[in-house]
Amino acid sequence: MKKSLMLATAGLVMAFGVQMQAQAMQWNTIRPGATYRSFNLRVASPEICQRACLNDRRCRSWTYVKPYTLYGARPRCLLKNAVPRARRDRCCVSGAKSWRYRRY
Repeated sequence: MKKSLMLATAGLVMAFGVQMQAQAMQWNTIRPGATYRSFNLRVASPEICQRACLNDRRCRSWTYVKPYTLYGARPRCLLKNAVPRARRDRCCVSGAKSWRYRRY
């Protein structure tokens, strides 16, 4: 029984790949905590922060901090290794990755 279940599971993994994708941007939302990397952005664009998270395997969620709010004049991107609870705050735009299945 166990062997047939393992073979069936292996077949599904080979037929389908797991892909991380971004959910919709959550405007006026901050996700405090779990930041493992943070950096300034040259352009005020939450899409750049979202893309940085999508391209980083460790990243599970992100927060884009608008200029002239929490970190001064420069926009900032905070990448997170967890998905902290979202909180309303006009300073930021946040998002999280979601699991999607894609057929190969």
